[in-house]
Amino acid sequence: MRDRKFYLNIIITVVISYILIKFIDNYKYFFGVVSVLLSLLTPFVIAFILAYAFNPIVTFLESKLKTKRLISLLITYGFLIILLVSFVLFTAPAIISSLADIVSQFPLYAQKTQDFIMNFSENLKSIDPKTLQEIGEKIMGLMPEVSNLLIGYLGNIFSTTFSVGKFLVQFGLAFIICFYILLEKENFISFAKKLVYLFFGRKAGEFTLNVCNTLNLNIGKYFSGKILDSFIVGVLSAIGLYFIKSKYALLFGTLMFFMNLIPYFGPIIGMTPVVIINLFYSPNIALFSLIYLLLVQQVEVAIIEPKIVGGQLGLSPFLTILAVTIGGGFFGIPGMILSVPIMGVIKIYFTEFIESKHRNISSL
Repeated sequence: MRDRKFYLNIIITVVISYILIKFIDNYKYFFGVVSVLLSLLTPFVIAFILAYAFNPIVTFLESKLKTKRLISLLITYGFLIILLVSFVLFTAPAIISSLADIVSQFPLYAQKTQDFIMNFSENLKSIDPKTLQEIGEKIMGLMPEVSNLLIGYLGNIFSTTFSVGKFLVQFGLAFIICFYILLEKENFISFAKKLVYLFFGRKAGEFTLNVCNTLNLNIGKYFSGKILDSFIVGVLSAIGLYFIKSKYALLFGTLMFFMNLIPYFGPIIGMTPVVIINLFYSPNIALFSLIYLLLVQQVEVAIIEPKIVGGQLGLSPFLTILAVTIGGGFFGIPGMILSVPIMGVIKIYFTEFIESKHRNISSL
């Protein structure tokens, strides 16, 4: 009996080793399959994200207007379609035009940077101006190539990863899937609970559902609140930059909206191009833009965010930065955005675990 078990373990080990070796030898094929699978699942991922964003609106309409789920969904979708069409007709062309203008102005930015270096070198008596001039010329000589590379890479990115046609198809499909998710969310939840109990049993299943429920509440509350919070910041930024006479105010306001979704790092990333690009046109406007955006961030941190988002789910700055860093490292910008509520749930259960252990030790 022992010999049979011993040989069986050897066979299992050999089979697993063979499978691992084949996987390593053909990892490109397997990763390609995973990539295709993730691409097929992209509309469903987008649909669940949209469902988190739309669910508070649908729930509000159901509770306040006493309407049926279908009517609430139709009202929500009608309003969102009007917003989307308005954005495409009135806002998107200006943003695309601003982006194209920035790329076309790269040679001008390079020339102005070179002039600044030359003027700066003339003011430094202790350093040979010719040396700095040679360095500046070499650096600036690379700028046209960098500009061409940037344009080429942008073209490749938009033609592959962010293909307009592909994105529109995926987003349209996700929009439809999201509708049915919200329409039959109770059925989805009921079916998911049955699967959890089937695979994990009663005790582990209840714990799993408890964690999922907590995660769902935190992600839903944080995600919807953060979108509204960032929208207000984006609107305030665009309006203020417009009156300051900043270049590309609408584009920069939109940038601040998206970057504000990323805690701590996002606003800094969003402010940087605003200041740098305005420096090429007017240092005073660049300075006023920086001061204004810093004031908007202070108002957002002190007033807007606590009222709407609720204080980052009780996370300390250290845990928030840790979550954003890890999430961004593994999953990019979506990971940065979703890492904060996930870290909030981890903190809840980790704190409960530590406190339960502490109570057990204290009772001894």
